[in-house]
Order: sequence, then C-alpha cells, then structure tokens
Amino acid sequence: MSKILFIDDDMLTLKLMKKEAEILGYQSFTCPDPLNAMQQVFNTNPDLILIDINMQDISGFEVVNQIRSHVHSATIPVLILSAGDPSIEGKKALEAGANGFLSKPLSIAGLESAVKMYTKQEQLVYCSAF
Repeated sequence: MSKILFIDDDMLTLKLMKKEAEILGYQSFTCPDPLNAMQQVFNTNPDLILIDINMQDISGFEVVNQIRSHVHSATIPVLILSAGDPSIEGKKALEAGANGFLSKPLSIAGLESAVKMYTKQEQLVYCSAF
C-alpha cells in the first residue's frame, strides 16, 4: 500500500485529498503546517508527496527545496499542486525540483494516476517458474 503525504495549509483541501486517497486504498498523511513539513516527511517516510504552491508561511517550492536537500528524502517523488496555469506553474515546479505538477482541484482519477505513475505500482511484473 502506497503512503502519500499531503502538504497544504488549507484544512478543507487536506480533508478532501485524504478522503480520496483512502477511498483508493492508500495510506495518507496530512501536514497543515508547511514549516513542519520535513518532520512529517521523516516521521511518515512517504512513497509520494503532494505539495500546494501557495501557502501562508512558506511556498511549496521552498518545501521542495528542503525535501531535495536531505539524503533521507531527496529521492521521494514530489508533485506540486496548484489552481494556477499549468503551463507556467508546471514549468516552475520542475525547475524547483518537483517530479511533476497536478491541477487543483485534484480529482480522484488524477490522484490514482499520479500515485501509480510515481510510486512504480505499474512496474510490478508477474513471473512464474516453468
């Protein structure tokens, strides 16, 4: 079961994303305080992190930089979430070190696709002995 960490200072958005993840069968964690994001990353050891760009105390891009600067978390896939223009915000997300960009509001199908793509769930191969 994949573990997903959602970082967003909007509690309503966090509740919705957590519910969607749990409906899909994923273990989900939320972090409403981006200043404590790294502690949450270390505590939960997620398979995927989704971060909102626009937060009160620190931007999602700064959180991505923090994640990438630690050996423990540098390789965890990170996706930026924003209601902004995907062509602009998506480019900024990649430049900041994120693996990709998802538009808000995040649909359940969009979340499922992202988890499968970035957590290697689709790369499992069945092998049998003859």
